[in-house]
Amino acid sequence: MALFELSAGAALRVLRAVGVVAIAIFARGFFILYQKRMQFRRLVAKHGLDVLPHSLIFGHLISVGMAMAKHPADLNGQVSPLVLARDHPELAKDGVLYIDLWPISYQMLAVFHPDMMAQFCQENSQLKHEQVRWEFYPLTKNKDLVTTDGAQWKRWRSVFNPGFSTQNIMSLVPSFVEEVLVFKRYLEGIATTGEVVALETQGMKATCDIIGRAVLGKSLGIQTTPDNPLFKALKENIAWLIPEWAPRQWGKMINPLRRLSMWRNNAIMRRELRSLIEEQYKNSGHIEGPKTIVNLAIRTYVKENGQTSMGDVIDPEFVDATIEHIKMFLFAGHDTTASTLSFAYYSLHENPEIMAKVRAEHDAVFGADPSQAAYMISKTPALLNQLPLTLAVVRETLRMYPPVGSVRAGSPDYFLTNPETGRQYPTDNLMMFSCSYAMQRDATYWADPDTFNPERWLTKDGEPAQLRKNTWRPFELGPRSCIGQELAMTELKLILALTLRELDIVPMYAPTGERFFGALMYQAHVSGELTAHPKGGMPVIVKKRVLS
Repeated sequence: MALFELSAGAALRVLRAVGVVAIAIFARGFFILYQKRMQFRRLVAKHGLDVLPHSLIFGHLISVGMAMAKHPADLNGQVSPLVLARDHPELAKDGVLYIDLWPISYQMLAVFHPDMMAQFCQENSQLKHEQVRWEFYPLTKNKDLVTTDGAQWKRWRSVFNPGFSTQNIMSLVPSFVEEVLVFKRYLEGIATTGEVVALETQGMKATCDIIGRAVLGKSLGIQTTPDNPLFKALKENIAWLIPEWAPRQWGKMINPLRRLSMWRNNAIMRRELRSLIEEQYKNSGHIEGPKTIVNLAIRTYVKENGQTSMGDVIDPEFVDATIEHIKMFLFAGHDTTASTLSFAYYSLHENPEIMAKVRAEHDAVFGADPSQAAYMISKTPALLNQLPLTLAVVRETLRMYPPVGSVRAGSPDYFLTNPETGRQYPTDNLMMFSCSYAMQRDATYWADPDTFNPERWLTKDGEPAQLRKNTWRPFELGPRSCIGQELAMTELKLILALTLRELDIVPMYAPTGERFFGALMYQAHVSGELTAHPKGGMPVIVKKRVLS
C-alpha cells in the first residue's frame, strides 16, 4: 500500500512537472507570436502601409485562408499573391502585398511589379533568405549555387558556368536525343496499352537522365532501371524536406526517422555520384569532342587554383562540393522541367490550332517524315534554333506556369521604390518574394494574361517580339538567375520536336473537375514535392497519330 502511495505521489509530481513545462512552452510560444504580430503592426503603422485585415492572433492566416478557399484545395501556395491581388486590387495597385502568415511561413513582402522585382534581384541582388538555407541544408549542407552567397557562390558559379554555356549545351544535344528517344518509346508503349498514367512521373525520370548526360556524360539509367538507387534516394530526400511550417509538414518535423533516412539517402547519392565524378577526372585530360559540365568544371577549378595541370589524385574538396552541386542540379532541373513539359502538352492539346502550327513548323524544318527528326537533330543540333513557334510555346508555358519564384532577405535600411509613384516600401524583417506567377498573369503587362497565346512572342513575320523589360522571369533575372536555363529550354524544345508529330498526349481530367481560372490543370501542391506541379501529375492517355 505504501509502495502504491509512493508511486502515485511520484506520478503526480511528474505530471505536475510536465504541466509546468507545457505551460512554459505555451507561454514562450505565445510571447514570440505576440512579438511577431506587433513587429508587423509597427512596420505597417510607421510607414502607413495598406494591408489585409490583420489579426493579433492569426495575422493574415484567416484573410488568406478565406481567399484561397474559393479555389481548389490543392492549389499551390505560390499562386496566393495573385489570388489576393485580384481579390484586393486596391491593395495591390503598386505591385506589392505585405503578408503575415507566421508561424506557418515567414512574414513576407510579395512583389509583382517587374521593375521592383529587378531592384532586389538584378540591380542590387540581395542575399538569399535564411528560409532557403534552412530548407535545403539536409540535402546539400548549403554547398550549392541555390543557397550560397558571396565569395563562395561566385567561386562555384564561375567553375560551373562554362559547362552550362549555350555553345556547350548545344554540343551535348546528340546525347540528349538518346534519352528523349527512351522517353518517346515509353510513350509509344503507353499508346499500345491504352492505360492512364501520370505523365510527369516519367518526365522527371527523362529529365534526370538528360541532366546526367549533360553533367556526367553518362546515362543514369533512371528511365530504364526500376527503383534506380540514385533517383529513389533523391526523391525520398526531397519528400523529407520541409519548405514551410504548415500542419501538413508537422509529421515530418517530429518523425524520429527523418534524420536517419536522409543521412542514408545522402550516403547512397554520394556513393553513386563519386565514382562518376572520379571517372570524369580520370578521363578529362584526353576527352575529345563535346565536354560535360563536370569535365569543364574540373578544368576551370584546376586553373583557378593556380595549377597548370591536373594531378593523379582528385581534390577531395572538389569531389565533395561537386556531389552537393549535382544533387541540387538534379533537384532543381528534373521536376521543374518535367512540370513545364506537362503544362506545354496540356496547353497544346487545349489549343489544337496552335498545335497544328507547331507540327507544321516541325515539318518545315525536319521534313515530312518525323522518324528522321532525331537523326537530323543529332547531326545538326542548331536546327533546334530554327523553331521560333516551338520556342514561343515554351516561353508562353513558362509565362503562365513558372515553377518557382526567388526569395531574398530584407533589411532595415533596404527599401523598394515604385518607379511610377516614387513611394518607398520597407523590407525590414521580411522575406522578399519575387512572385513571377502573379506578375506574369498581370493584365498591366500582358494582354489576356490567362490565355495561352504563344504568338504574342512573335511578330507578324515570325521574328521574336519585343516585350516589356523585366516581365518574363521564370528563371529569375540578374546575377542569381538559374544557371541551367539554357539546358532546360533545349530539353523542352527537343522533347516537343521528337514527340508532337507522332503522338497525341491526351489529358484525362474529369470535365466536371475543379478549375483554376478556367483550367482543369493548374499548379497544385503534390505530396512529396517542393515546387509547383501539375494537378495529379497530369493523368494522360497516349495515342499514336496516323500520318498521311
